[in-house]
This record gives sequence, structure tokens and C-alpha cells, in this order.
Amino acid sequence: MEVLAFRCVATIFQLLPRKVALALGVWIGNLSYIVLKRRRRIAISNLKIAFAKKFSDQEIQRICRKSFQGLGKNLAEFLQFPQLTTENIWELVNVEGKENLDIALSQGKGAIIFVPHFGNWELTGLITGVLIPNRIKAIVFELRNKRLNQLVWKYRQHLSAELIPKKRAIRRIILALQQNCAIGFFADQDAGDSGVFVDFFGKPASAVRSPMILALKTGAPILFSVCIRQPNNQHLVKIYEPFYIEISKNLEHDVQYNTERLLKILEREIRKYPDQWLWLHNRWKTQPT
Repeated sequence: MEVLAFRCVATIFQLLPRKVALALGVWIGNLSYIVLKRRRRIAISNLKIAFAKKFSDQEIQRICRKSFQGLGKNLAEFLQFPQLTTENIWELVNVEGKENLDIALSQGKGAIIFVPHFGNWELTGLITGVLIPNRIKAIVFELRNKRLNQLVWKYRQHLSAELIPKKRAIRRIILALQQNCAIGFFADQDAGDSGVFVDFFGKPASAVRSPMILALKTGAPILFSVCIRQPNNQHLVKIYEPFYIEISKNLEHDVQYNTERLLKILEREIRKYPDQWLWLHNRWKTQPT
């Protein structure tokens, strides 16, 4: 039933002009803002942690609603992914910093790309698959419904990106880096007790260790990339210069210190575009004991 529902909704969206699909996405976002009360409370709580000193409660609620609308737009665009080609995707996306990815891969050690849940992050995988065909892989969780997972992954792997299940990732990641591929990590969410604590908007947050550990142990350069929705609903994918990792004789210190520095880049982008990050995730759930 879930697969059938997905196929039906996707078919409807693929028949709609993009402007109409986006308008419907905004409506879905507004409805979600009203109906998903728990997620709305989490988002507002997160926004107050980050911006209580900068924005009023009214402004925070406006940003929260706009972030839900952005998620609705993301859904509309995701369902239209099968219509994108290596030619027409450039009508939707501009890229800044492609040379930074080329520089990273020129070292022959692969590349690690830190991708946050920002703007339409799903587009980052597609556009990277166009920039370096068959050389981009992303680490993701599998959905519980296997048939639905296969269908969603088909959309995500459109235009040559390859997904690697997180549970079976390590060997395939190492092999991919040895083959000079780029590995994308969605590593900006709460990492639970297994994470490393970093300062994020002035409050401790548990961050994923694996991207930085891989970079330190393999020598693969690590880059930050973000997809920013523009006022006209076009997208700008920014690929930062290879991140300079400061190395000492203490691995744990290096992972914590450099991960925190990497997340400060994300923090700066969020401060510029506060409505484009995934606020409804309980980012500060895990705290030091």
C-alpha cells in the first residue's frame, strides 16, 4: 500500500508543471506545520536554542513555518526527479566550486563530502553524479519497507549516484576511496552516545565521527557542500575548498576539534538562511552526562 501510494502521488506530481508542483508542495508544508505538532515543537525549540537572542517568538514561528514549506517543496521536486537529465538539470541548478572537487580528486585518494540537511539536499547527490559520473556514493539509512526503499533509492540514484547502506558501509567506503570516488555523508544530525560532542550554536551537540576519522586515517580530503534554494526556486550548490585538517598526536582531540570546525561552516550557512535547515530533527537531544 505504501509503494502504491508513493507511485500514485509521484505520477500526479510528474504530470504537473513545476510551478504548480511547488505550490502544492508549499500547501503540504503548511499542512504539515499544523498537523505535525510534535515536530513543530521540536523545530521551534531548536530555533530558540540557535536564535533566541536574535529573533522574536513571532519571527521564530515564521522561520519554522517557512522551513516546513521548504520541505514540501523538496518533496515536490524529489517526486519529479525522474524527469531530470544531465542536460536539463542545469535549468534548475547552478554550481559554485566544481574546481574544488576536481582538486580534491586529483590527489588520487578519493574525497569525503560533508552534506547537511539544508535546502534541497537530495539535489546535491544528483548534481554531483552529473559532475563526476559513476564516482559519487552516499551513505544512507535503509527504509524499513524494502519495496518502498528500492523505489526511493531509484529516485535518489537517478543520474549515476550510488547509495551505500550505513549498516554495511565500511568496506565499501574504503574500496570506493581507493578507486578515487567521492563519498557523501549526511552527517549533521544527532549521533547519540556514539558521537563526539562539539559546540553548535553555543550548545553541546553530538556529531558523527566517521567522516573526520576516515579523512584522518585515509588521507582523503574532506569538503563541505551545501544546496541553497534561491528566491526564484532555483538552486545553488556550493562546494567549498578542501577542508584543512589540523593534526596532533591525539586522534580523539583531532576528531572533536576538526569536526567542530567543520560544523561551524554549517552554522554560518544556517545563520545566513535560517529557514533552510532541517529544524524538526531533535538536534540537541543527546547531551554530555
